[in-house]
Amino acid sequence: MKMDDDDKKKYYHMGLTFFLSACGVILVLLILLHMSEISEGINSFLKIATPIIDGLVLTYFMAPVVNSIENKWIYAKFSNRIFKGREEGERRGKAKRKVRAVSIFITYVLFILIIVGFFWIIIPDIISSIQNISKNFPVYQWNLTVWMDKMLIKYPQLDEAYNTLMNNYSDPINDWINENIFGRVNEFAMTILSGGISLIKALFNFIIGMIIALYLLGSKELMIGQAKKVVYALMKKDTANAFIYNVRYTNKIFQDFFVGKIVDSIIIGLLCFIATTVMRTPYALLISIIVGVTNIIPFFGPFIGAIPSAFLVLLVDPKQCLYFIILIVILQQLDGNVIGPLILGQKTGLSGFWVIFAITIFGGLWGFKGMLLGVPVFAVIYTGVSSFIKAKLKEKGLEDNTKRYVHVDYINEEGEYVRLPKEKITRVLSGKDFKSIFNRKKDNTDEEDDNDKS
Repeated sequence: MKMDDDDKKKYYHMGLTFFLSACGVILVLLILLHMSEISEGINSFLKIATPIIDGLVLTYFMAPVVNSIENKWIYAKFSNRIFKGREEGERRGKAKRKVRAVSIFITYVLFILIIVGFFWIIIPDIISSIQNISKNFPVYQWNLTVWMDKMLIKYPQLDEAYNTLMNNYSDPINDWINENIFGRVNEFAMTILSGGISLIKALFNFIIGMIIALYLLGSKELMIGQAKKVVYALMKKDTANAFIYNVRYTNKIFQDFFVGKIVDSIIIGLLCFIATTVMRTPYALLISIIVGVTNIIPFFGPFIGAIPSAFLVLLVDPKQCLYFIILIVILQQLDGNVIGPLILGQKTGLSGFWVIFAITIFGGLWGFKGMLLGVPVFAVIYTGVSSFIKAKLKEKGLEDNTKRYVHVDYINEEGEYVRLPKEKITRVLSGKDFKSIFNRKKDNTDEEDDNDKS
């Protein structure tokens, strides 16, 4: 008996599917068995590619500045001119290249001025503050002890709680301090030394990254064109169109989020510096930088910055610590209700729960980087899943409006969204059982209900 072409194709596809599935299972097993080697290889590659990664990151953040300068320059220069013919086209191309070079030069000058200003003005003050803290730490410790003694005398109930705490936990605390602090002085020294070496390497990679970014900014249209050409070569046209659109959407989410968050954090840092200076809070600049930088992290950032800052103020002046905590609460309320919504708006489209979810999960996976990147990354994932769900609902002729599903327990054959009384929920049902019980004609409902009861 001869096989026809359809049967041959059928068995061919079955065999190919089985073969690819087996290869996939073997590949997953090999990855799991050699996970440590693969991880080491990835880390080694990332170390080698660090200058390129730095260049790509710098290009990503510098490109909007270059575009802004370039577009305004080109608009001011060529808005009243119409180029015709090959000669004029060539002249326009040369003019654009000159404008691009000047735009990149201005962007680099601004970037270098910001870095130099940071290291020239802010870093010396931070170093001086840290030196003062280290030098005066015994005095701060004594002041804190005196203040605590006064508080314990004034409030006897605190004295009882303090004595209970010290009686129960003084030995474990002393053991922990001796083991993890005094017992690791040499380890801390080696860490500082290796940190200095790492800083030099990072600075060297950063300089190379700036050179790479210079080339990328100069030919960014060419690079984008080549990337799109590869996409269209490897994908179907409709798929490629959707892919490019989604990449642009992802880029928009990231840029809007980070630019808005950076501006928001700068404003909060400046407000904190002004307020702490007026209040004569100790180490106002250092504290304001900590508060501003950690404010970039959504939701948890204010707490991450406020806790060590408040502890530092507590060492110097306990009363000022209370005023500082009140200031931080006011600033975060102002940021959360006025400044943040005004600058960021709904850049990510995520509710408060999903923001906390994203920071917790990605922070656990990638640490500090995950806390920074978690919200925009999850926003892209969330949007993709939402689009997929919307398409599937549309295929089934169902609505996408979430409010329609809040009080819905089942959708009948007529497409009506019905809420099921609690009395009807009595056992586990399969799809067929549910259809036979609840998707019934209205004229037979009462009769079947009586049968069910009997």
